[in-house]
Amino acid sequence: MQTKPPTQDGSQSTLSALRSRATAEDGRTSHSVLRWALVLLPFGYLWFRLINNLRLEWMTDPQYGYGLLLPFLCIGLLVRRWHAARSVEARGQRSEVGGQISAFPISAFQLLFFALAFLYLPTRLIGAATPEWRPIQWSLGVIAIGLTLSAIHAGLGRGWLRQLAFPICFFFVAIPWPTLIEQPIIQHLTRVSAVIVIELLGWVGVPAIAHGNVIEVSTGMVGIDEACSGIRSFQTSLMISLFFGEFYRLSTGRRWLLVPLGFLFSIAFNICRMSLLTLIAAQEGVPAISKYHDETGITIAILCTLALWGIAAVLMRKQTAESRKQRANDKSMENAEMLKTETLKGEDGNLFQLSAFSISAFKNVRSLSVALLAWLVLVEAGVQTWYRVREAHLQPGPDWTLVFPQDNPTLKDIPMDAKTRYLLRFDDFKQAGWSESDGTQWEAFYFDWLPGRVAGYLAKRHTPEICLTATGFKQISGPILAMMNVHGVQLPIRCYEFQTPEGLIQVFHCRWEAGEQSDAYVAHESARYNLIRAVWTGRGNKGQKVLEVIITGMTDPEQAKAALERELDKLIVVQGKEVGGWKSEVSSQ
Repeated sequence: MQTKPPTQDGSQSTLSALRSRATAEDGRTSHSVLRWALVLLPFGYLWFRLINNLRLEWMTDPQYGYGLLLPFLCIGLLVRRWHAARSVEARGQRSEVGGQISAFPISAFQLLFFALAFLYLPTRLIGAATPEWRPIQWSLGVIAIGLTLSAIHAGLGRGWLRQLAFPICFFFVAIPWPTLIEQPIIQHLTRVSAVIVIELLGWVGVPAIAHGNVIEVSTGMVGIDEACSGIRSFQTSLMISLFFGEFYRLSTGRRWLLVPLGFLFSIAFNICRMSLLTLIAAQEGVPAISKYHDETGITIAILCTLALWGIAAVLMRKQTAESRKQRANDKSMENAEMLKTETLKGEDGNLFQLSAFSISAFKNVRSLSVALLAWLVLVEAGVQTWYRVREAHLQPGPDWTLVFPQDNPTLKDIPMDAKTRYLLRFDDFKQAGWSESDGTQWEAFYFDWLPGRVAGYLAKRHTPEICLTATGFKQISGPILAMMNVHGVQLPIRCYEFQTPEGLIQVFHCRWEAGEQSDAYVAHESARYNLIRAVWTGRGNKGQKVLEVIITGMTDPEQAKAALERELDKLIVVQGKEVGGWKSEVSSQ
């Protein structure tokens, strides 16, 4: 039997049909990509906003430097969970699609979704003025993570939510702890470590004295640059413990066991590091620490990671052996059911089901995403409009700087190590010490940050009540706000009094913001009212300066304040104005 060759018209019609089909498929693919992009866009923006807010904290605070790695770890754990869940679906172990997989009615999750979305308005409004305020960082984290989990539940159900929840919530460990929680814990742990180091050094015949977080040896003081950062390895060990617990899919009890073990390892390794550095300082001098400082820090981080990795691997093998033993004892369970139980059992030992992705679920998620996207656009436009209006009347203020008394023969520059330079990242600095004719000792520190987000962030981080207290000094009084007008510059001076081993010192700390009015300053900068008040006063990113003066030899705070006013009249120089001829006025609030 012979077949007729296709005619030319037939070939053209067949080719046209194929092209039409290909065009239709391309159109559907493009349409599908656009729909998915529309669904993912608002969530991607929220995660970008969260990571961008935390990025500066990760880059400037070594205690949270591991945060730069966290997004990649979260993605890796998420992909691992996703493939594990898809392998379950490939074996035909899906549940029926329907509302019965939800633990709550869909309206409850919609209510949670809209509540978190509304919370973004005050969070964004306050965060635009004070992005470094840690409750704002936590609020952004709760919003981004909460909305993501709500969308997963709406589209895939409770089974997928339980599968993917931990890798997403793991990001919380990269958010800095609130200061009210972090500072007491870190300072206490550091002091305890310092005491232990003193005892260990005594065993080897090295005399040492602890002053808060600082250890004094015969050659000088050790640990001054660490006084404000605490035990960095503590937060890192928490991250490592949770990561290995998830990576090996350990049970809940074994995961909880890893956390205190990581804490003990971090304390032990940190004590070893402090002891080694202090011993080097006692034998070779304090400057010799810089040769080994970073190397020892990296070494203890690696050792802590390897130790926790080994323990997690041992716990995983024990868990696997126990699971095999349990399956061997249960003779009545069929092989398929055993496989399903092993794969779908959660950390709490309960079974859950995975749901298939449905068209109706996709439409539900798409509706929520479109509403969220419209709300985010509205919030961003409103926030930008608000601050443009509020900042339209702000003036940058006078350009001033600090000069030291060069005619004083006792004037000496105070050197700054490279590590402190890296942490503060200022654009200009000056620091020096000198003696006055009345026998008092003066030290002055001046830092300048140019306009930008980093200006407000870094200028607010270090204050006397944190840094000087960490070095072992006891705060007697303060802060007391005193506005000083020096050559037309309104300086918000916060006055402190500290008790040191050598006696009382008077500390004056000033953080000056370009464009701020005198009534915008308060004694306690970290007060909640003052932080929220920034919504009305502007974003505070037009440049900032920090001036700190320490006077030793004066016991009367009022006398020291008057002496500071006279000295600032000579030290402060305003561009385009001559020094002198200006009357300084002091007013306390």
